[in-house]
Amino acid sequence: MSKIKLTITIVVIILILTGIGVGNYLLERVPENPSGTLGNTAGNLQNGGLFCEQDGVVYFANPYDENTIYRMNSDESELKKLNSMGAKWINAAGKFLYFYQYSSSDGSGLGYVIQTTGLYRMDQKGKKNTLLKRDAVGDVFLADNHLYYQDLSESPITLDRIKIDKEEEAIMLDFRVTPGSIMSGVLYYPNYNDNFYLYGLDTATGMNYMVWNHRVWNPIYHTDGYIYFMDMESEYQLHRYHPTSGAHEVLTTDRVEMFNVYGDYIYYQKNNPNDSGLMRMYTNGNGQELVSPGIYQNINITSNYVYFNTFNEPTPVFRQSVFGPVNVSIFQPTIE
Repeated sequence: MSKIKLTITIVVIILILTGIGVGNYLLERVPENPSGTLGNTAGNLQNGGLFCEQDGVVYFANPYDENTIYRMNSDESELKKLNSMGAKWINAAGKFLYFYQYSSSDGSGLGYVIQTTGLYRMDQKGKKNTLLKRDAVGDVFLADNHLYYQDLSESPITLDRIKIDKEEEAIMLDFRVTPGSIMSGVLYYPNYNDNFYLYGLDTATGMNYMVWNHRVWNPIYHTDGYIYFMDMESEYQLHRYHPTSGAHEVLTTDRVEMFNVYGDYIYYQKNNPNDSGLMRMYTNGNGQELVSPGIYQNINITSNYVYFNTFNEPTPVFRQSVFGPVNVSIFQPTIE
């Protein structure tokens, strides 16, 4: 082979290898999300993040199948199974899902061994399952291009974050924080180390500051500008606070165990002596009505339905139209 032909061959090989490398990079690259992206609603994530909706598609942990992830349209059509391990705190953004994956049973076989408990990224077709952190984590929340979570593998528990491409892992706060509500780049949380007062963490600068010297639980910053919360100073009644005007309003005198906010509605579990049930009302506290008597949990909301189950009984899952009249039915997804 002449020197010219050898040189051409080497150049071609280099170009092919470079092309393969570039192609693989482009295939593996995780595009950044637009500013203001949130992976799920704060209310869903504070209720386990078992349902998550994006662009009319609902991703959910199916309790009838060991909490493995399924997808369906918001009207519950076109059901499809995506993975084979239990999941919670599901977030969706761009072409990917982000979630905490765990085993819900004593599994066996090669597929079970390969899959590991931890924080994962997976494309929305159920492929390219990428481990981001091989540890026990809690309360995962995607905001813009970072995942915020409790690192449960160390003591004390810290609030950490990691970028969606698995880079820039860092400790944000060196004490336990539930990253349940992020709005305009600020993470709002009750500071367990300071009387449960409402604090804010500027996620861009890392600055931590007090928002309100009032004891709150499960704060949810809603799109109407109010922060909804269970008031620790009045037996966990549901209140709301407007950080700009300083307005503080009582929404119900019921003792509340958990709640979720969607649009103009609040769904909440009341637990008064001898009087428990899933309730709903408007965000201003008007129109209180009983949805179903009993004790329920995991109140997750999509654009069409509210999903919930009896306390400590994962199945059956009940559903109720978010905005329609009260008419509770059983949600039991089946693949045709």
